[in-house]
Amino acid sequence: MLRDKLKEVLRRLEKSIHHLKILDDFFIVNEPEYKRMEQKLESLGDGYTQFCRELYYGGDKSQGGEPKGSRQFILSDIFQYMLTGRMIYRASKNKEFKKSFIKVSMCLVNEWLIMDCLGAKEALDKRRALMDALKEGLGDDIWENKDDYHIKKFNNTYEYEGDLIPKPPNLNPPSSSILSGHDSLFPKIRGGPIEVLIYLYLIQRNLGFVVSMLTQQVFLSGNNTTVPPDIFLFRKKGEIIGLEFGTGKEEQSADFSLITGIPTTSVALIDDQPFRCDACGRWIIYCNRIIDKYSEYGIPKDNNHTINCTSCPEFKGGKCPDIICKTDKINRYGKEREARYHFNCLTTKEKKDILRDKKLRDKSLVAYYPLVDGLENLTEET
Repeated sequence: MLRDKLKEVLRRLEKSIHHLKILDDFFIVNEPEYKRMEQKLESLGDGYTQFCRELYYGGDKSQGGEPKGSRQFILSDIFQYMLTGRMIYRASKNKEFKKSFIKVSMCLVNEWLIMDCLGAKEALDKRRALMDALKEGLGDDIWENKDDYHIKKFNNTYEYEGDLIPKPPNLNPPSSSILSGHDSLFPKIRGGPIEVLIYLYLIQRNLGFVVSMLTQQVFLSGNNTTVPPDIFLFRKKGEIIGLEFGTGKEEQSADFSLITGIPTTSVALIDDQPFRCDACGRWIIYCNRIIDKYSEYGIPKDNNHTINCTSCPEFKGGKCPDIICKTDKINRYGKEREARYHFNCLTTKEKKDILRDKKLRDKSLVAYYPLVDGLENLTEET
């Protein structure tokens, strides 16, 4: 039977936790010294509880009354740590393991993006079913100390019947409170996958030692307002470069560079990937062809970040479920604009018009490598 691959990852993570619990149960019964330390931890009261909240917090972001937390960031950190903190060890053994790591990571990124498939109003019943499942499965832990603020936000999100897709392209998005209530159910969607994809790009280039700060930034900044970048590149001759993921953080990067003298720049995926389909509201995942070529051959030598879908053996006359179409059409909100759509989300006529016009077909039906914009000219080390 085909096992759900993400479930297998989580099953083994659960086994590690279960192993630690067995050790804890055994030693607390059989070792008086261990039990004494456990009693010491319990005596710390809220100080110990606050520490534990960094591993799971029932609530939405750092808002509301005390205690505060950031569930989506905790889940995202754990997801990223599985890849960049543990699985990367196997990737470092040899080229074949590294190829396998890239492929596995790309597939898990796709599953991460698919988690955010319940934002469209058509998915309301499924969205509510998920929230019911979380409430049943987590019990009271879904809300830290049954905080009224978070319970109300959860219920408001549950009752909302429209699209939970932010603007743009939603012309009438819900309040930020309802949107953040939905976001808090998942590990950080889009931002988290982007961080993993940029990391995958960096480890495939010989730019120096790639040192991830993704789960260490807050710790390193301490009480300072200056925050270190997401990645450090340690290059030869003592050169260090800081890379901050995403735009709009130029002031943060400038402050860090001013204080440390380390040059820091912002980087992002080319063409602002990944893309949300303007027709169905779901994220467009990376296709099999891109995953296979990227993991097997790495970054294209000419840095060409696209491949033509019609040249792919899986195209099958337009039947591949992952074909991306960049075109000008009326989206789900009744607004005509050029955007990227699932080819399957186009009408039969729209698909036929594109398929019969070679120039339009070659221009519109393009798949994307998750390459990084702005680093293509950075000199490789020998």
